[in-house]
Amino acid sequence: MSAPDRAVAGRAPGSSPAPGSAAPAPAGGGPSALRYAVGAFATGTFGTVPGLLLLYYLTDTLAVPAAVASVVVFLPKAWDVFLNPWVGRRSDRTRGRFGPRLPWMAGGGVALSAGFVLLFAAPTPKGLPSAVWVGVAFFCCASAYAAFQVPYTAVLAEIADDPAVRTRLATWRTVFYGTAILLSGGAAPLLVHAARSERVGYALMGGVLGLVLLAGTLAAASNAPRAVDARHRPAPMTFRQQVAVAKASRPFRRLLGVHLAQTLATGIMLGAAQYFATYRLHDSRATTALFGCLILPLLLTAPVWHAAGRRLGPGRGLLASICLFVAGGSLLLATPVVPRLLVYGFVAVCGVGYAGMQTFAVAMLSDVIADDARERGGGNSRGGAFTGLWTAAEVIGAGAGPALFSGLLAVTGFVSSSAEHRAAQPGAALTAILLGVSLLPALVLVPAAVCARRLARDRGARPGG
Repeated sequence: MSAPDRAVAGRAPGSSPAPGSAAPAPAGGGPSALRYAVGAFATGTFGTVPGLLLLYYLTDTLAVPAAVASVVVFLPKAWDVFLNPWVGRRSDRTRGRFGPRLPWMAGGGVALSAGFVLLFAAPTPKGLPSAVWVGVAFFCCASAYAAFQVPYTAVLAEIADDPAVRTRLATWRTVFYGTAILLSGGAAPLLVHAARSERVGYALMGGVLGLVLLAGTLAAASNAPRAVDARHRPAPMTFRQQVAVAKASRPFRRLLGVHLAQTLATGIMLGAAQYFATYRLHDSRATTALFGCLILPLLLTAPVWHAAGRRLGPGRGLLASICLFVAGGSLLLATPVVPRLLVYGFVAVCGVGYAGMQTFAVAMLSDVIADDARERGGGNSRGGAFTGLWTAAEVIGAGAGPALFSGLLAVTGFVSSSAEHRAAQPGAALTAILLGVSLLPALVLVPAAVCARRLARDRGARPGG
């Protein structure tokens, strides 16, 4: 049995599930830690590539004005703020032979793959027609992603009873998530540049990564829990009641604040990365190296953060990881006066912090969901209610980050261009690009550090690694 599968087993052979846990799936169709973690290939890919390349694709390949591009990348994410909580409520209530999570995850995965292919294959003329095409395709992608991600996030609390096991599973998820970011974030620019033109390259990249999304989502969906006691069906819940459930949990409120700030900060940095490589490092292909420096430390240090969580507790571990990310981002301000090797080192510091933020946030969310089910008794899980709001915060942060950066470009006079002609940029725009990868993400994470410090004193932050 592999290490992930040992983690998912969690309890001694023959022991009963803990009160408040979901019924285990039948043998042969039950969840496996490996397949659960493979789902992070999809979340990592879709969470990375649009944030990394979509804004740049609009402004520098399709010649869409920066102000219009900011609307295109933000509105579909804003829609998910309302859609994700609804998916969470409906997923909790879904019943059938395939259980409450699998139909949503599989359907969302297929639709996401198709939408992603169309997203980077705009056949329209440059300018506003292309903006409309990309906007509609991104809207479809965001909706499909919600259908997959909300139940996928809820699954962790339903396949393991022990907080220590959930932290191990979250560590494996972080490793797969980091691998997806490394491969997709590194390969996407290479695929774009491999074709005879940028537009063809983007279409090629969309097709290849669309297949990755399909494989990751279906692998995770195939092992979603299916055996659910019909007596434990949650009562119908309105959006207002869903918000009330979240407000009643102080650990969840604080964790949600951390998550929103984290996704906003990384969204800003992702949106700025290609511009940073092109206009500050003067090498459009440096994006791959930047991603390697961010994600390789994530892969190497995720197990270290797991060990640190056992000693420090998840709350203090989360705080330490946020501080590391802030430190690395702040150091990037020195980019104009230091060698490029040091720039890559500062990015690596961010990668170490990012590993901890990913691991502890997901593990602590599953603890909140499991504690809620235990307190209510009978395995009555409201995991979808929590994860619907959680993923809503994630998509709004991920969408607002690039949009905020694009707005900053617009007010500082950034000049949009086509792939055939790269325009010279004013000094104010070049300064904005530097701030987008350094000081701005660091400042956004300051409130997250405050929330993490308070979480360290909450019941959900006790050592559970």
